[in-house]
Amino acid sequence: MPKRKNLNGIPHNITKSFFGTERYYNGGYMGDWLLNAAKQLHLAEASLDVLQASFSPKQLYIRPLILNAQELKKIIDKELTANGFEQDFIIQAVIDFQFPNSKIHNTRFHCFPYLIDIDGKRYDGGRIMEEGLEPGFDPFEESNIYPTKSKTGVLSIIKKFLG
Repeated sequence: MPKRKNLNGIPHNITKSFFGTERYYNGGYMGDWLLNAAKQLHLAEASLDVLQASFSPKQLYIRPLILNAQELKKIIDKELTANGFEQDFIIQAVIDFQFPNSKIHNTRFHCFPYLIDIDGKRYDGGRIMEEGLEPGFDPFEESNIYPTKSKTGVLSIIKKFLG
């Protein structure tokens, strides 16, 4: 029989994975992307539905955040399988974010991850402090989101040549 206590660490693990240094995307880590977007949008709170890889508010639907959020469900699935649970055992996985006053806490924010299983049991990860590490950048600027797009791409050159 699988032991539920083995699942207590998953909320912490997915949060630390999402904000880990392996998740760097063109100019910043996920903490930088999320914090800079929250500052621009003047957000005090936000949340990530891990199983759907979707953010609330919808303005946080930014490619780097979504691409990395999609990986978190795989972590949950691996943990469930390794502990003898079916992959549909967790029905809700959420990370709530709080962004304190940016004049006082310029680079730090709080994460409150939790999971809920099919029986309604809640697994809390507690409060986790995260921070933006890189200098500020515009997370909505297309050149930051799609760094490989070039204004002088092959098609642009051909179009100029053909007139």
